[in-house]
Amino acid sequence: MNRDSNDYYSDETPRSGMPPADDLPEIPLDEEVTPAHPMRPVTDWDATPARPMRPVDEEAGAPRRSKARDRIEKRKQQTHAVKSGGGGARSRASMPRQISVPSTLPKINWKLGRGPLYVIGSVLLVLAVIAILGRLRNQPPEVLPNALWIGTEWTYDAYTEDQLKALVQRLRDNKIGTVYAWVSYLQDDGTWRQETTGAWENVKIFRQRLKELYPEVEVYGWVSLNVNLGDGYRLDEPEVIDAVANLSGRVITEFNFDGVYLNVEPVWDNDQNFLELLRKVRAEVGSDVPVAAAIPPDWSPLGVDFTIPAIIAPGTVWNAEYKQNVALLVDQLLVMAYNSTLASPAEYSRWVAYQVEVYATTLAERNIDTEILIGIPTYDAELPGHDPMIETVPAAIDGIKLGLEDSGTAASFVRGAAIYAGWTTDETEWSQFKREWVD
Repeated sequence: MNRDSNDYYSDETPRSGMPPADDLPEIPLDEEVTPAHPMRPVTDWDATPARPMRPVDEEAGAPRRSKARDRIEKRKQQTHAVKSGGGGARSRASMPRQISVPSTLPKINWKLGRGPLYVIGSVLLVLAVIAILGRLRNQPPEVLPNALWIGTEWTYDAYTEDQLKALVQRLRDNKIGTVYAWVSYLQDDGTWRQETTGAWENVKIFRQRLKELYPEVEVYGWVSLNVNLGDGYRLDEPEVIDAVANLSGRVITEFNFDGVYLNVEPVWDNDQNFLELLRKVRAEVGSDVPVAAAIPPDWSPLGVDFTIPAIIAPGTVWNAEYKQNVALLVDQLLVMAYNSTLASPAEYSRWVAYQVEVYATTLAERNIDTEILIGIPTYDAELPGHDPMIETVPAAIDGIKLGLEDSGTAASFVRGAAIYAGWTTDETEWSQFKREWVD
């Protein structure tokens, strides 16, 4: 079922109620809201809902180096093993040269007074402290493990300095070191929403202000593409792929984000066009820039011993090799563990645990060091997919913990939890997240 892009993104995002700041330009936004609905399961192959997921400067030191190129090389080595040469005795030519030492050495008078020894000891201590501080200074700051999606209530709208400080404090309190900040989505006519209204200047200002108050945070520019708008499937159109790659590059070079977050959906199992898009984005941003991607859950896996959603449809479960191929091209996989349509919190927790385990063990099979974050929902009811009385924060956290336990050593591939979304999380949910997960 084709839908007009304006209808598709018509739902309203709760507003922050922030008064305008003096140094933020006023722009005609036409009541712009974050067009980000949660990814939904497929109930009808010919009438795919295909709604976008509602998930989530260098001044602060060197950004985390992308390991995509290393992962690709590692995969090549795993696929084409090269036999190593044998050992054997070490040749004399490779042995260290013997140095002759004279039999008699000049005597050194070690009888120094305490004063000189104190001076020497103090100098050595100062040198050791300087060396340690220098090493610490050259290390990048630790990035806290969790993440949050934020929308137009920050990137397009006005806010005060006190409100921004409160946001930073909330991020720190909940160990949120990564923020996915809304930029734009590709409309049906091939243009980017709000590109010409001046809204994007506010996006740049927000990124700069956030980094000034929270230098160690990693801020990703959120770029969204609904695959099934207009005339239908468009991920096979070169101009669409080029448009996404081009804006991804601008997100880094023009907006100065630390990375790019791609919200592309729906993506069916073994869709090679999605891999081509990821390759184009990687080529555009370079190997040192982190790329994150929204990933669908295995909605209705077969052969499991727990209740599964009754929404089985072709392509809704990615095979292991396809998961691995996607992981090799990005730095973060954000698994959207919601919209399960399940009937109880216990069933939902077990379903989340499965998502954690299957992605962790699948990446561990090839030792692909891409980070996994598990998206958990805090948004209002969107039945039948998401019931906030069933898909609760405690139930989601219970599922993540159980999945980590079931994953064994592969649990190390899971970095943390990602809250969807900043504009829908109330005080009770923040308290639950901190109590159940952070503390």
